Amino acid sequence: MRSTPSPRRRRRDRARAVRETRPSLRHRANLKWDGLFCSNGPGDPSQCKETIKSLQWAISKDIPIFGICLGNQLLALAAGAKTYKMKYGNRGMNQPCVDLRTTRCYITSQNHGYAVDDQSLPEGWKALFVNANDRSNEGIIHVSKPFFSVQFHPEAAGGPFDTAFLFEAFVRHVRGAAPQLTLLDPAIYRNDRASLKRVLLVGSGGLSIGQAGEFDYSGL
Repeated sequence: MRSTPSPRRRRRDRARAVRETRPSLRHRANLKWDGLFCSNGPGDPSQCKETIKSLQWAISKDIPIFGICLGNQLLALAAGAKTYKMKYGNRGMNQPCVDLRTTRCYITSQNHGYAVDDQSLPEGWKALFVNANDRSNEGIIHVSKPFFSVQFHPEAAGGPFDTAFLFEAFVRHVRGAAPQLTLLDPAIYRNDRASLKRVLLVGSGGLSIGQAGEFDYSGL
C-alpha cells in the first residue's frame, strides 16, 4: 500500500524553482517567476550586499516574496530597515512566537544570532511576529503588497510544523490573492513586564531539578 505524501511533500512536488546564486544586473531582465523565496543561511545579513540589491530590485516588481530566517533579515534590509547582533541569539526547537494578526502563539524552531529592528521598518512595513520570550522581531510584512517573511523555520524538518500554513499563504499570494491584514502593535508585548514588581509562585514541591522528586508533574 502506498503511503500518503505529507503536505510539505505535496507542496514541494507542485513547485518549480529557479536558483540564482550570484545574480548580475545584466541577467535579471531575462528572469521570469511567479514568486520569490528567500531561504535561510548563516552569518551577518548586512554582508550579503549583492543579495540585498537583488531583493530591492525584486521588490520593485511587486511579485510575491517569502523569506525565512536569514531571508527575513535580508528582506528587512532591502526594504530599508536595520538589523543587529543579538547578545545570545535564539536557538532551539521551542521558541514561542506571537502572530500579531491573531495573538496566537506558535512553538517554532530557530537558530540565529542576528535580528531585525522592527522599529526601523519604513512606512508600509509592519512586524508580523514577535518572540514571546525576549520580544525580538520574528517576522515582517508589507501592508498592501505580497511581501512577508519570518525569522523562524516553518519548514523545520526536525521540529514543529505549527507554522507550515505560511507556505500556503505564499502560494495564495502567487495565485493572486491580496494581503488582508489587521496587525497589533508589537510594543504591547514589550511593555507588559514594566508594571510587574512581584511574582508569587505556588507549587507542590521543590523548584530546582535536584528536588524534582517532590514535584507534581501532573500539574494538579
